[in-house]
Order: sequence, then C-alpha cells, then structure tokens
Amino acid sequence: MSSKGLEKTLQKLRDSVNAGNYYEAQQMYRTVARRYNKQEKYADTIRLLHDGAILLLQHKQNGSGSDLANYMLETYKLAHLPVDEKSLDRVVEILSLFPITEVGRKAFISNAFRWTKAEGDYPEGDPELHDFVGTMLFNEKKYSLAEDHLLLGTDHSAELIGKLGYNWAVEENTKWKGVYLARIVLQFLASKDIHHAALAYKNFIEAGPQPLAAESKVRRAPVDEPTPFHIYADPWINFTQMLLLTVQRDGKDLFIDLKTKYEGLYGNEANFVELIEEIGLAFFNIAKPRKQGNMIQEMMANLFSGGGGAPGANPLLQLGGSPGASKSSGEDLD
Repeated sequence: MSSKGLEKTLQKLRDSVNAGNYYEAQQMYRTVARRYNKQEKYADTIRLLHDGAILLLQHKQNGSGSDLANYMLETYKLAHLPVDEKSLDRVVEILSLFPITEVGRKAFISNAFRWTKAEGDYPEGDPELHDFVGTMLFNEKKYSLAEDHLLLGTDHSAELIGKLGYNWAVEENTKWKGVYLARIVLQFLASKDIHHAALAYKNFIEAGPQPLAAESKVRRAPVDEPTPFHIYADPWINFTQMLLLTVQRDGKDLFIDLKTKYEGLYGNEANFVELIEEIGLAFFNIAKPRKQGNMIQEMMANLFSGGGGAPGANPLLQLGGSPGASKSSGEDLD
C-alpha cells in the first residue's frame, strides 16, 4: 500500500476510535497490521500500531491499547529494528500513557527489554530505557523494582539511585541508613563501575542529614594533598566511603584490612559477603574462597564434567527487597 493509502487507512481508524467504536477499531488495526507484515511492510505496520496504541490509551481503552503496543514490539523483533532514538521514543511515549494499574504494562516493559537485548548493544538491555523505567518506578515508590533498573542505567540513574537508597532507608525507618547505600555501591563496584558508584554515594550523602562522628584528612591518591574527610556515626557509610577510596588506588593490603575491620558489620549477610569477594577479585585479583560442599559430590561432578564446575550465580541478580533478600530478574517489573 502506498503512503497515501496508509494515511487514508490511519484516518479511517482514527475516526472509528473517536466515534467510540473501540473494539471494531482494534480488530481492524490488527487485521491491517497482519497484512502489512505478510508483505514485509514493517515500517507501515509500526506506524499503524503505534498510532493505534497511543489513540486507544488516550481514550482510556487500556487493554486494547496494550494489545496494539505489544503487537508493535512483536513487529520490532520481526523486522530486527535497530535500537535508536526514534524506536526508543515510540516505546517511551506509549509507556508514559499506561496507567499504573494496567496489567499489560508489565508485559510491554518486558517485551521492550527483550527487543533491546536482541537488537541493541547492551546484553542487559538499553541503559536509556532502564533509566526511564527506573525513574518511573522510583516516582511510584517501588524502590526494589526501580533499583534493578537504575543499576543498569545512565549517569542520571546513578544519581537517582543514591536518592532512592536514602528515601528507602527513611521509609523503612532503618537504624543505619547506610546499609542501603552499601548495597547499591557494592553492586556497582562488583561490576567495576567506580564512576556510577561514586555518583550514587554523593547523591545519597546529599539527600538528607548524615550525623557526623568526627572529621579527619585523607590522601585520595598517593601524590595528592590531604583533604577533609568526614567520619560518620553510621558505620555502613564509613565502610562504603573507605571502600570507594581503596578501589581507586593500589590498595590490596588496605582492602584486606578493611574487610577484616568491617567483617562484623556485613559478615552475616551472604549477599554482601559475595559482593565483597567479587570486588576483591575485580580490583585486586584476590581469589574468591572455594565454597564448602560435599567432597564426594564434587568429585563425581568433576569426573562427569571434565573437571569444570558449574558457573557461579551473578551476585547482581541476588539482591532485592530489603538488604539480604533475594533479587528477582530484571524483567520481573511489577
């Protein structure tokens, strides 16, 4: 169908929606979209379904709008559409119209990330989309779900996740708010992301009052002049800021001392212990301790697997809820 023909079809369908013929319009959108896809006119299909999803959502026909929105993403995948500003903008525009309570939103978000993983440059999904979804969930005060996305987002995400950690700690009325900061910073550092860890730390500290215990001075690099250094009443904040300083220098011995000094703080939280071990390996090549297990079972496993063990679980996917709880996959969104 020519561009002129597409415009004529779009106008006819818009008139049908505006006249309140929602079900008939939805079915017609799907019928025409199937026809276009069979003809491999994917650009026309996408424009048609995007237009229909937006219009139906604006008319509060959320189930029908959701159906067309997800059909649009199916066409994205069918067409192997690249992840770029234009294709992402359509997703964000539709997502911004979904009511919080619409069940189809979860499927739409999951499908969108599957597309960006398949057609984009990031195996965990596009950072800009993670930032949008994480910000949306933060504003809805769904902090655990928001954290999952902001950890995989942009500089803005790292700034926002610092505020999230503070807000979450206040909401939970936690004695030591810094535990929420530590869980965020350690996850960034376990993936060797000092930049985002530092942004998260800075924004957590600036989000609200942090009681001080003392002040000192520290050299942030061996050749630097000493600069002011706050010692907080919250041991988790002190642990986190000293860890950030340690990974930015050749500080293997300092790291080992830090682990020993604060082991009583984090040692009962298996997820924190795992993250600390990951950081030691990533920055200082400190081998992770071998897990204790059944010797006979391990021998049998080695015999039948040619000596190789099972791959370790990713600690970034094991945190969630309050500190120490298990984390769900990044696609479990609502």
